[in-house]
Amino acid sequence: MKLLVTIAILMSMTCFAVSAKEMTFDHYINKPYSEVRTALISQGWQAVNNKKIEDASLYANGIFERGYTEVLDCISMERDQCQFVLTKNKQFIVITTKEKNLNVESIKRHQ
Repeated sequence: MKLLVTIAILMSMTCFAVSAKEMTFDHYINKPYSEVRTALISQGWQAVNNKKIEDASLYANGIFERGYTEVLDCISMERDQCQFVLTKNKQFIVITTKEKNLNVESIKRHQ
C-alpha cells in the first residue's frame, strides 16, 4: 500500500512539474511586445486597461495612445523600460519590456 501511495505522489509531482513548465513564458523573452501581446491575447489573456494613465509618465501615456491601454508605467532614463498587465482566469501577468523597441525582458505571474 505504501508503494502505491508513493507512486501516486511521484506521479502527481511529475504532472505538476510538467504543468508548471508549460505555464512558463520563457519562449517570449527578447521578442517584440506587439508579437507577444498578440500571441497571449489569442490564448485568452486580456489587457487590463490602466484607468489611471494620467498618473503615469509621459512615456507611458505615449504608449497608451498607441493602443497599448494595458501599460502600467514606463521609465526613460539610462534604460527604457515599460510594464504591461494582462489577466486570465483571475491570474495576472506583468510583462516588462526593455528599450524603445519594447522587447520583452520578463513575464511574471501574480495571483
